[in-house]
Amino acid sequence: MTPAYFALVSPTYIENWNPVLYTHSIPQIDIPLSLREAIDLGTNITIYGSSFGSLQPITNLKNKIDVALSKFPEGAFIRLGSRSGKDSAYAQHNGLKVTHPYAGIKILTDASERVAFDLSLALRFQYCPHIFVRQWLNIPAWAEFRCFMKNRKLIGISQYDCKNLGHCPEIAANQQQIKDAIEMFFQTFKIMSHLDDVVFDVFLKEIEKTTNPYFEVKLLELNPLFNKTDACLFDWQRNDFDGSFRFL
Repeated sequence: MTPAYFALVSPTYIENWNPVLYTHSIPQIDIPLSLREAIDLGTNITIYGSSFGSLQPITNLKNKIDVALSKFPEGAFIRLGSRSGKDSAYAQHNGLKVTHPYAGIKILTDASERVAFDLSLALRFQYCPHIFVRQWLNIPAWAEFRCFMKNRKLIGISQYDCKNLGHCPEIAANQQQIKDAIEMFFQTFKIMSHLDDVVFDVFLKEIEKTTNPYFEVKLLELNPLFNKTDACLFDWQRNDFDGSFRFL
């Protein structure tokens, strides 16, 4: 990948967010890695490890994860600042909730092509990656949305899981309240964001269970505004980002 590609994607990594965004996201602990630690972690990735060198111990990293996990006794979600290892074999068979450092390491190293790619990219540009241990939250799949900002204008909101989840009565029944909540959050986000153009994922938490529920919006992650990012119910080729709220 080119320097231009890395310059585009790296500002979306969690460690590079404007710090004020953390207060609107999930409680988390940042574990910065040295280049040596990143290489050692890479050597432990099943299938891909040999490209990083011979297998190296990562006991110190396991200890750091163990300390971070102690802050979240109900469990955590462990990921790189760039992306998660949700494609790992361990995650596919056991889920993403982590309560033990062994599971956290396996999510990062059990044949995760995503983690291998991101570590390789970081090392290519002598960039020290970060691991984040985030408080585990049970977020209903219907409550996640992908939003698109260009020139600090909201150009689209989409149901996030539009391939597997299908129609969600929760969205249909509360579509106006959901749209209003995200648009209200956006008024704050567009000021706090360190990027003019970005794709930002959010989740909604229902505060009041009434006939007119109120939703709190929290930030999940950022992605570059380009055609390698899943456009969900929009289309990069048609460039049909018209500011609408789309769901199945």
